[in-house]
Amino acid sequence: MPNAAEFSGMIRQSAFEESERKGVEFKSGHPFPHLVIDNFLTQDFAGRLHDEARQTVADKDASNGITQSLKVACTDWSEFGPLTHRLISYLNSRSFLDWLEPVVGIEGLFGDPGLEGGGIHMTRRGGFLKMHTDFNWHDDLEADRRINILLYLNKDWIPEYGGELLLADLEQKDVRSIEPIINRLVIFNTNDLTLHGHPDPLSFPDDYPRTSIALYYYSHGKPDGERIRGKSTTTRYLPRDSKDISLRSGSMRARLGYLARRFFRL
Repeated sequence: MPNAAEFSGMIRQSAFEESERKGVEFKSGHPFPHLVIDNFLTQDFAGRLHDEARQTVADKDASNGITQSLKVACTDWSEFGPLTHRLISYLNSRSFLDWLEPVVGIEGLFGDPGLEGGGIHMTRRGGFLKMHTDFNWHDDLEADRRINILLYLNKDWIPEYGGELLLADLEQKDVRSIEPIINRLVIFNTNDLTLHGHPDPLSFPDDYPRTSIALYYYSHGKPDGERIRGKSTTTRYLPRDSKDISLRSGSMRARLGYLARRFFRL
């Protein structure tokens, strides 16, 4: 178990208990290995982090109108408030990784201090993130992407808001839906087989974007069975059906590429 002094007042100690059982739960997750931990943070810390994250200037536009819409992010450590800085630092620490590695069954994991693609994510009403598999290679780290962690910060979520995280196989027939409620941590494998996203337009309140903190973990080397593409630094989006495809916005190359993947799973 991680050093309690490092996460005192921040993470509930019980979140780290029964790591062997959590490892079994992770490995048996469908449609691919994953784990959901509710009430990961102490109630007080989660409430203050919720407010702080939503006040952070998230000005990195991640939208193209085709595969992502109305989404912004912040990966700049200097913009993080003290609680966000403390949490992300801890989740990238060796102490936390010593707990994470046996849970996910991967040795030699390490975080990304540059937070490429991670940090604070906010998606406004009407926004979406189509089903995709992540970039599998980080050029600067010269490492393979292996694990995603998402911490949700959405109070009083109701089904009418939408925005559930969907996990799916490549055929999108085996699908799990996970509600993005506050203080819920989701850990899952990321590779060329692990589709995920929240593909339908959100109905969150106009002044209350869907918010999460995302962290990614890497290793040097990965099993061959987890790789369809070569070392790729791009995200691969796979439409669910013809209704998922709009040819009215974005570049012609992006539109045609997304359309092609509907049929060929490129």
